[in-house]
Amino acid sequence: LKILSHPACWSYPKEAVDMYGVDMRINCVGTGPFRVKTIKESETVILERNPDYWEKDQYGNQLPYLDGIKFSFIKEKKAELLEFRKGNLDMVYRLPLEMIKDVVGELEDAKKGGNKPYVMQVVPAMSVVYLGMQNKLPPFDNIDVRKAFNYAIDKNSIVTYTLQGDGRPGIHGIVPPFKGYDYEGVKGYVYNPALAKEHMKKAGYENGKGFPEITLQINSGGGDRNVQIAEVVQKMLHENLGIKINIEQLQFPQHLDNLETGKALFWRSGWIADYPDPENFLNLLYGKHVPKDLATNSYLNSVRYQSDAFDAKFNEALREVDEAKRYELFKQADQIAVDDAAILPVFYDENTRLIQVYVKNFPSNAMEYRDMTAVYFDKEGE
Repeated sequence: LKILSHPACWSYPKEAVDMYGVDMRINCVGTGPFRVKTIKESETVILERNPDYWEKDQYGNQLPYLDGIKFSFIKEKKAELLEFRKGNLDMVYRLPLEMIKDVVGELEDAKKGGNKPYVMQVVPAMSVVYLGMQNKLPPFDNIDVRKAFNYAIDKNSIVTYTLQGDGRPGIHGIVPPFKGYDYEGVKGYVYNPALAKEHMKKAGYENGKGFPEITLQINSGGGDRNVQIAEVVQKMLHENLGIKINIEQLQFPQHLDNLETGKALFWRSGWIADYPDPENFLNLLYGKHVPKDLATNSYLNSVRYQSDAFDAKFNEALREVDEAKRYELFKQADQIAVDDAAILPVFYDENTRLIQVYVKNFPSNAMEYRDMTAVYFDKEGE
C-alpha cells in the first residue's frame, strides 16, 4: 500500500497520454484542489483553484481556500531569502547555511517582546546523505579502509558547524528517523581518530603511507552544502588518516552515470524516501541488484555491496506481514550493513521551511509533501 502512494503509481487518463505523450508533464490533467494554469520551465509554475474539486471543510465550505499558487524557481538561496523578507514570497524551503544563525536569532528576539517576523517549521526528513565507496574496487574493497573512513569523519561537528544544526549526525545506519523504526538502535560509527588510524594500519596504510590519491565526486546543486561538506570531509581525512583527497563537482546526470557505471570510487550521495518504508532505503544495499560483471551498470546498489547475511535478513523482512517484526528485521539488516561499513552516513536531513505569519493551516511532514488544500491567509490576525 505504501508503494502505491508513490507518484509513479498514480492513475492518468489514457486519452491525455495519447494526446500529449511526454509533453503531458506540461499539460497536466488531474482532479486535485488546483490545476495547472501556466508553466515556464525553470522560472515559474502557476496553479489555479479547481472549481470542480470534490472536497469541503467541516463547515461545508468548498475547498481549496486559495485562488491559486505560484511557484518561483530562484537559483540562489540568499536571493530567495531576501525576496521572502521583502514579503514577495509566502514560503521558502531550506535556508542558506551561513544565514541560519541570523534567522534563528530573529525568532529568538521576537520571544523577548518583538513582533514575530515569520514562522519556522522543522521536521525530521525521511532522507539520508552519505558518502558512497566502491566496495568492489581497491582501496574500498578492504573493509578496514571503509571503517577507517567512517571513524575519521566527525559527523557531529559537520551538523553543528557546517550545517548550523540543520540535520542529525549520521551515527546510525542508512535508514533515517522513521515512525515505528528504531533507527537509534542501529549502532554506527562515532568519531574516533585513534580507531581510524588503527584500521588504516590494519589495511596496510599506516599513517596514510601508500594510500592512493583519490577523488571525492560530488554533484552540483543543493546550494553550497555539497561543496562545504566535501571540503570538511577532505580536511578530516587528511588530518586523521594522512591521505590526500581531491574534490570534483559534476552535473547531476554525469555524476549519476559515474556511480552506476562504477567509474566513481568515492562520492557524495543521498536518498529521499519514495514512500514511507525502511525497505526503500535498505533496497539500496540489496546484493541482488549488483551485476556479476563490474563493467555492467549497477542501479540502486551503486556501492556494489553484497552480503548473504544482509540479503537473507532483508528478504525475511519482505515476507513478514507484522509491521513491528518487519521493522525489527530491517533494523537487523541495517546493522549488518553498518558492521560491514557498506557506506558512510554523514547526516539525516531535516525539512526546514520559513512561512509568513499570515499563512495558516500549512502542515509539514517528513516527506515534504505540500498539501495546500486547506491553506489560507489571515493578514488581519497576523
